[in-house]
Amino acid sequence: MDYRIKKIGDDWKFIPKEEWKKKTDYERLYNKIKRREIFIQKTEEDIKKKKRELREWKKDRTRDYHQLLKYHKKFIPGFSVSLSKNPKLKESDNTKVSIRTKGNLSWTIYVTVQGVRKSIYLGTKDDVNEKFDLIEGTLKYYDFYPDIFIPHRNKITQKIEKLVYPLIRKEMISILSEEGTLDSFLKPKIKGMKYLDELYKNSIYYEEPKPKKPKPKGKRMVVYRPPSS
Repeated sequence: MDYRIKKIGDDWKFIPKEEWKKKTDYERLYNKIKRREIFIQKTEEDIKKKKRELREWKKDRTRDYHQLLKYHKKFIPGFSVSLSKNPKLKESDNTKVSIRTKGNLSWTIYVTVQGVRKSIYLGTKDDVNEKFDLIEGTLKYYDFYPDIFIPHRNKITQKIEKLVYPLIRKEMISILSEEGTLDSFLKPKIKGMKYLDELYKNSIYYEEPKPKKPKPKGKRMVVYRPPSS
């Protein structure tokens, strides 16, 4: 339905003043509605366009997300730590037979990056306990038995995660920045105790190792043996 009132030209002079005012107000309202309808129509068309763009963007986001997730899993290093026994073969001096011993409890850190799992031997249970005591200037880790008590195991694990992981990550970033590859990190054997040594040297409790005193050479004892008759 067309709500427009036809123009009357000069015939408006025949319309009472009050009625003419109402017509003028009506014209304003009519035009305002028309402008709003045009605005809404353009807005709806713009929204439809933006919705189409949004659907395409979401498709691109899904594609890029899965691609970046794959790269993330491949290139961002993952860390884990394990306490285990390493059985060793020991040859008996008497029988010359190799015997598999139980081995020592030891901590090992595993770094997974670029599809490679790198193991870093940190040290035996006792050595790691001793290092953390030196780093913190305490004796509380001396009586820790992470192989028996879960709270002890969790405490040591948290210490390794908090203190050692960042040092390994820092070393990897340095190698990657200088060489453009992590081959020199992934290929050779790494002694993890160097990270604990670094932590101890940077702690407020560090003490320079005292030089070992050479053992005095003992005098040879001369035993008199009488000649046999």
